[in-house]
This record gives sequence, structure tokens and C-alpha cells, in this order.
Amino acid sequence: MGSLANVPNAVVGLSIPELIAYLCEPGRDLSRLKADVLEKLATAAWYLHSTRDGKLYFRNVQNLIAKLESLVKTYAPEQAVKELRERLEGLFKPTTGWCYQKVQLLPAVDEIELEQDKVTMVITEPYPGSGLHPELQRFYNDATWKNRIAFLTGTKNTYDQLIDVGKRLKAIQHILEELQADKVPDNDPQMVQAKELADRIQQNFHSAVRETFTTLWYPTESGLVDADFRMKFEGNKYSGEQQIIDVLKEKMKFTDEVSGETFRKKCEQRLLTQQSMPWNEIRRRAATTVRWQWHRLDALDRLKEECLHRDVWREEGGFVDKGPFPQPKTSVTVQEQSRDDDTGEVSLRVMPIHGDTIYWEVGGTATTASAKLDGATLKTKELEVSLLAVDSTGVHETGEPFTWRNRITLKYRVYQSGADKQIEVRAAPPATIHYTTDGSDPKVVGAAYEGPFTIPRGSLLVQAYAERDSIQSEVEPVRISWQRDEEVKIDPKLPALWRHRQQTDSTKASYELLERLKKYEAKAVGLTITIGGEGGVRDWIELTTYEDKQVEPALIKACLEALRKIQTDGQVKIEAKAVQFNTGQNLLDWVEEVRTGLQAGEVRH
Repeated sequence: MGSLANVPNAVVGLSIPELIAYLCEPGRDLSRLKADVLEKLATAAWYLHSTRDGKLYFRNVQNLIAKLESLVKTYAPEQAVKELRERLEGLFKPTTGWCYQKVQLLPAVDEIELEQDKVTMVITEPYPGSGLHPELQRFYNDATWKNRIAFLTGTKNTYDQLIDVGKRLKAIQHILEELQADKVPDNDPQMVQAKELADRIQQNFHSAVRETFTTLWYPTESGLVDADFRMKFEGNKYSGEQQIIDVLKEKMKFTDEVSGETFRKKCEQRLLTQQSMPWNEIRRRAATTVRWQWHRLDALDRLKEECLHRDVWREEGGFVDKGPFPQPKTSVTVQEQSRDDDTGEVSLRVMPIHGDTIYWEVGGTATTASAKLDGATLKTKELEVSLLAVDSTGVHETGEPFTWRNRITLKYRVYQSGADKQIEVRAAPPATIHYTTDGSDPKVVGAAYEGPFTIPRGSLLVQAYAERDSIQSEVEPVRISWQRDEEVKIDPKLPALWRHRQQTDSTKASYELLERLKKYEAKAVGLTITIGGEGGVRDWIELTTYEDKQVEPALIKACLEALRKIQTDGQVKIEAKAVQFNTGQNLLDWVEEVRTGLQAGEVRH
């Protein structure tokens, strides 16, 4: 036979007419031989090939088309469905999850599962009848989460064609894996043919999917409504999720406008329909109310967070209240700007909240008959001041008066009086002082202080505290040395608090102070930073910390940089009421550098 010729340039194969001629014999019907036998043989015999001019011949290389057709016949429909599910997953996978979060591919009706907080896209076989498949319609009618499902299907009877393509996808994948397992090179004719077949089958798959899934059903007030769905492939790339978003956005079922007043009003009109509702109920309504548009999964929670932040909504015990809310009552904020520890006089910055007028009173509760504060600064040596904020427009109801309380500080001086040691103690503001000379607690057994007194010889610790109108100072310990006149004793190993005011009046001096704090590992206590407000600079900015707040120099520099962005002009001035050192030695080194001295009562370990 021609297929077995082994001479150079031999004629290989037999044409269809030649084959018919060889098969002729009396009584044989040849009319159907070509269509029913020879042409089918070309796609069924694994080793039968054809030349360019149509001659058939045998060769010891597999015919991939015939092999593919044979494999297709061996696959069951269930195997094709499995292959189709994997391919459809790649086309419709919810990458962003904005519109739908789950995909169920070619499921049985009893396999469909819905969740309250996730939209499920069900891709199901086409139904050639009118409307949606009756079983799917019944499923939707019985579903609780009616706003959490959509169906992608079609009306053409093309499902068998899709199943056939699924078998071919599986078959060509099997062939490619076999060739790769046999390490057939990419340029081998069989490998080239297999890849060409794979490309054609992939194109057939896209065509079959495009013809099969042409209708998108989504929930509305009128029930499930259909929309035309025309899949658009760009090369071999396709984003089913984005195309579904585009279709539903056009139909006003999906929205990406999930911030601002419009979205809030929609929520209040369709979900938050009562004055106060549990947040879980609002989320449940979003899953059952078909009027509610689909949106990104976190949109409702983000809306709630924004509304709570703006005080448009309020939340308590899981309930969200959408208002309107009563206007808040007036109140007072008080900030201590400075304090003179020698006199106890404090400069306060007093600001009304939800009001415009401040009334103040000493020795009683402030009312609208009390003195009116002129400006925002109040200087006082009193221990208690009552403050009341009032809104002269009447929009905000007057709140409760606020009582500001001063604090009592003690200062002392130990000095020599002949052979004796005397101690003088002062309280600011003036208050009753009690003291002990044996180190015991002056709050329990303290004697009343009436003036400077002689310290009993041998006493090593005098303790004092002051009290007035139920306000008490801290206990002030005074250590006594009998070796010579009173001097400041510093333990170089222990931390030390130096109660000596540090104050600068220029930017240069302020940064020098910061460098010194850094050098001696010290922190500023009771810090006030001021920029501007002097000379030709009228505006200013000021930062004041709590009186016992300790701040590292690096953080002070960071504050300065931030404040400089707000207030660019003017000198930087720093005031610290005290300095905290890691060790007493650092304090001694500081004092030596600046050539100053330590006074009794200034240092505490």
C-alpha cells in the first residue's frame, strides 16, 4: 500500500475515489460509502492521516483529532460539568466582591445556599421556556434573603452544546498532559497541533458560553426581573464580575456611590425607617428588602462609622438612633495657662462650650446674676471658682455650673539661728499648715504651724502639709543635716526632681535649653511652649501640658516642628516648672555647667 512505501519521493496514500474504486464489487452499495464510512474513519482511526490533497494513509504517529474524538465519547456528562465549573469559575470569580461575593456554578436547586451578608450569583443551565426555570422561581419565592441572589442563565437550548465543549476541554487537557509527560518538545508537530486544537476548543467554549448565558435575573419590587447579558471577550481575557456590575449599575440595582448624604438618606428611607433600630435589624433588612441596591460589602458599616463620627447617628446598646437629637447643654472648659507657686495665683483660659457667655462666682455657685467674665482669661488666687456657660441665643439649654479648684503648694527655707536651726514654711494660696519633726505623718499627728520654729536637735526629717476648704497639698519632706549649715544633699545615683523654673525668651535660647536637656538626659516638667505674640507679631500659638507631665526633649522638638507649621512667625519661648533627671549626678553636672546654685527645698529624690 502507498502508506508503506519506503522509496524516496514515493506517492503516499489513496484518494477517496481510489478507495471507492478498490472497494467496488457486484452487489455492494457504494452511494453511502464516502459519507458514512470514509469521512468518519478519518476522525476515528488514531493512526490514519491525510495529505494536503486529501489522500488517506497510515502512519506510526497518533492522529490527535481522532484521539480527541475517541476521548470525548468516553466522558460522562458529569465529567464535562466538573470541567465547565472550573472554567466558569475563572470567568466569574468575584475578585473585588463589590457586587456579589459567592458564585454557585451549575448547581442543583437543593444545593443553592444563601447568606444574609453575601450576594450569591447562581449560574445555571438555560431554560428554553418563558421566564426563569419554575424550580428556581419557587426557590426564590420561598427564600428569606430575597435580596441576596441573582441568576445568570439563558433561553436557548444550547446546554448540550456546552456539555460537548466541556468534554472537549477535558480531552485536550488530557492530551496535552500526556505529551508533556512524554517530554515532547514545544516545536514538535504533535505538540504544535495539540496547542492549536486547544486554542480552537477554547474559542468554541467562549462562543458556547456567550450563546448559553444571555439573561441576568435580579430581585426588584416587581419580583425577579431579567436583563440582557452579552458577554464581551477581549482576546482570551474576560471579567464576568465587572460586566455583571456594569449591567446591574445600568439597571440601578448596583451602586458605587456609598458615601455622603445621598447614601445616608437612602438608608434612612429604606432600612433605618424608625427613630431607633438595632443595627442587626438594619443589616437584615438590607438582605430582605429588594428595593435596596447592592454595594460593596463594607458600605453599611462604613456609613455607620461616618454618621456616628459626625453625630448624625448615635449608637447605644446595639441600637442606632438617627435623630433629630436635642441640642447639647452648655458647659465650660478650663485650661491652666500659668501659675505662680510663690503666691498661688493662676492664670486660667476659660472657654464656653455651646455658649457665648461665662459667669463666675467665688464662695458660691455661679448664676446669671454672678460676675460676667470679660474675655477668656481669669486670674485668681482663690481655691475654688464656680463657672457657668450660657448661650445668649437660647439655642442651647444652660448646663450645670463647673467648679474649678486650685491646688496648694508648699515652700520652705531652713536657716541657721545661732546654734539652732530654724525652718520657715509658706503655703500658696494661704492655708493652714501642719508639721511633724520626727518623720511621722503630719496629716495624722501634725502640729499647727504658726510661724518659723526651731528644729529639735537630732531631728532628721521635718514633714509638712497644708489644707484649706477640703483641698490638701502634698506632704513636703525636709531632710535636715546637722553637720553644718543646711545645704542641699544630692544622691548622685538616685533620680532627682529639680523644682527650679526654666524660662527662655528667644528661639535661640529655647533650642539651647533643649540641647541641655538632651545632654543631661533630663525631661521638662509642667511645660509651656509659646510661639509669637511679641514685637510686631500679633498672632500666637501656645501649648501647655499638665503640671506634672514629663516630656522628653525629642518630643518637644517634634511639637515645635508641628506648631511652626501653624505659626511661622515669632520667637519660640519655653517655660518648664521643673526638670526631672535620671540621676542626681546629671543634675550636679547641669548646675556646674550653667554656674548656678541649688536652693533648699528645690530638689526631691
